[in-house]
Amino acid sequence: MKKKWMLFVISSLLSIPYAIADIGSTFGNVWYKIMNVGSLGFLGLGEGTVVAAFTRILLWILMFTVFFAVIIYMSAEGRPLKYFKKNHAMVIAAVLATIGAIFLPVEVILAAGAGWGTAIALLLIGGPIVGIAYLLWYLPGKDEHGNKIPETKWTVFLKIVICLLLLWILSVMKYHVGRMA
Repeated sequence: MKKKWMLFVISSLLSIPYAIADIGSTFGNVWYKIMNVGSLGFLGLGEGTVVAAFTRILLWILMFTVFFAVIIYMSAEGRPLKYFKKNHAMVIAAVLATIGAIFLPVEVILAAGAGWGTAIALLLIGGPIVGIAYLLWYLPGKDEHGNKIPETKWTVFLKIVICLLLLWILSVMKYHVGRMA
């Protein structure tokens, strides 16, 4: 009897926050907090400043990684920096990366970010287009002897469908790029 009474008291005490709290607003607040961290809005800075600061942190990580890898590679036996150990390489790489990240002008950081963003966008947009064009060119393929397989009405139909898909992708891209400009 005593165990049942304790179980009732503990479960009642644990259920009080659920009775008081509005679960819908709690989940909404959690989602807002996650989006706030993802957008770096918790820093309280302007949008351009946040982008530059975040890119500066990413550049520091990249520079540290490259400097550390080069120093470790050059400190192998028989190399010019053979007297460096890993802890020395880590300190030197951290100092060089910090100096580079601090004194790199914001304009250079934003220009590098825009350049890499453009390259990645070109790969993400151009990759499927080049893949579809390659598929159109080599669709029937070759048999096990290396001879070209003749086209049938189904491969021609498939090529027409793929061409329509490619035309649709390009028209959607044109519409969205035209809207951005």
